[in-house]
Amino acid sequence: MKLFFLALLAAGSACAQDASLRLGGRDVPLTSAARARVGELAREMLSRCGPNTLQHPGNFGLAAYGTEKRWATVVEGSRLRIRFVEPFVSTSHLGGTLGVSEAVIGLEQHGFFVGPNFSRHGATLVEHLQCDYLPALELACLPELAPHLPASYRETCARLERDAKGRIVMPPQDIAPSCS
Repeated sequence: MKLFFLALLAAGSACAQDASLRLGGRDVPLTSAARARVGELAREMLSRCGPNTLQHPGNFGLAAYGTEKRWATVVEGSRLRIRFVEPFVSTSHLGGTLGVSEAVIGLEQHGFFVGPNFSRHGATLVEHLQCDYLPALELACLPELAPHLPASYRETCARLERDAKGRIVMPPQDIAPSCS
């Protein structure tokens, strides 16, 4: 039965039912196309992560107990918040899977270019580390977000190598580790 449930989650749509951007304490409107792209990239980013506070609390130490407080801080700060039409599965490369129906991705957070990253499914709230960083960089470098983010984001995004389709292919070494 669990496998059937996971298969249903995996078949979910990448579309965001709702996506919002908050920067510097104010809400920034997103076009429907930007909301859809944010949803696609967030799903791609969170589909494969490293440790999470639910299944790998030892990787967080005592911080594993502060997930709800950190979520609330990021929600009130600069972030993307996405509620998905259909939930999907996030797989940890340390083992385990989680359903995701909502995501909060930090922006302008101390020590991070993108992150920290959180997901929620039902009452389960989880913080993730080491999610797929190329989609994370794509999120932070979306042209629709550029006018609202600090100049340092635009400068960093301009340095990233891109393929023929415009997708980021390789970040400089000083940037990749700063995606949670």
